[in-house]
Amino acid sequence: MKTISFTNIKNKHYLIYFFLLFILISGKLWFFIFLVVLCLVCFLINKFLTLIKNSYCKKVLKFILSIFFLVLVISSFKTFVFGVFRIPSSSMEDTLFPKDVIIVNKLKYGPRLPRSPFDILFINIPYYYNENARKRFNEYWWPYKRFSGTTAIKKGDVIVFNSLLRKDFILVKRCVAIAGDTLHIKNGIVYNNGKIFKVEAAKYRYKFKVKYKTAFDKAIDSLNLGHIRFSIIRKNNFLKARLSKDEVERIKNLESIENFQISLDPFRPKRKFLAKLPNKNWTFDSMGPFVIPKKGLKIDLNYENYLLYKQTINKFEKGNLKHNEGKFYVNGKTATTYTFKKNYYFMMGDNRKASSDSRVWGFLPEENIIGKVQCVLFSNYKNKFQWNRLLKSID
Repeated sequence: MKTISFTNIKNKHYLIYFFLLFILISGKLWFFIFLVVLCLVCFLINKFLTLIKNSYCKKVLKFILSIFFLVLVISSFKTFVFGVFRIPSSSMEDTLFPKDVIIVNKLKYGPRLPRSPFDILFINIPYYYNENARKRFNEYWWPYKRFSGTTAIKKGDVIVFNSLLRKDFILVKRCVAIAGDTLHIKNGIVYNNGKIFKVEAAKYRYKFKVKYKTAFDKAIDSLNLGHIRFSIIRKNNFLKARLSKDEVERIKNLESIENFQISLDPFRPKRKFLAKLPNKNWTFDSMGPFVIPKKGLKIDLNYENYLLYKQTINKFEKGNLKHNEGKFYVNGKTATTYTFKKNYYFMMGDNRKASSDSRVWGFLPEENIIGKVQCVLFSNYKNKFQWNRLLKSID
């Protein structure tokens, strides 16, 4: 079989096929330019090597330049095309499980340009050893820029992004509302622009009373639901568990139970929340309606909007929004309205009762989004290799 190397890459057909394939896949001018640059580097390396007459020096330089080219390709691929991440928690069960290793497609929404040297593979190594540079690890050194992608962010996409609290901490959640949508959560059900937003994999907490324990245990075993963790609500002798839609359908009609119902989150004044509005006892299962900020969206500055959007405006838009004696100030000037400069998204975990998401930390700015989850590379859930999840696509 003929191999392609720096010394025999003169065959132009390889380059032509290479270009056509990736242009067909991406359809993006910037990606075409990126590939041209890589191939140009490869061509220049090959030309340079032909000028070396000494065979030993030529072998050494070929090895060094091959390593350089390999590093360049790997670094570029990781920055602009795909990334690999490990799922840290159970917040996305049963879509993704802890220890799942996933592939993230950065071409979908367009890859971000690096915002600090720490974002560039291999280049970041010396910066980790520089004390002054390490002090700026959580800072953004350069402004946010993103290449165009093959598709826009859609409701229902499972997305990987940088945490709002620590940029080096990576999270995975499902987008339940995009910029400009009106979101309302009522009795645990998510409504987007007045319509129910269904997620087949979403898990909620349910409670029920067991009439016949032996019969119930046998039924759970026969239904292959022994993996479900049931716990006792001691106040009324109910059992509770987090269940998917499929599990609910298989359990709720068992003759050995009664009073099967969804367990709604109670109001807790001290719980951290997206916003705490006066006279509105929001919970994880009851909040809104409110509009997701969108670039160009103008809102009236009243007290409710101030509480709801002040973190977003102050932290991500540098608006310095303040309230004093019934008046509102943006960057020190009196204001009655505010127009958003960026797009934001509302993210939730599929495991609704075991997820810290936008209900807690607020609206996600577009600049924090890394890419869309393409598939599970492999899974070691419960310390056992899951063959049925190998290269499993994610919806």
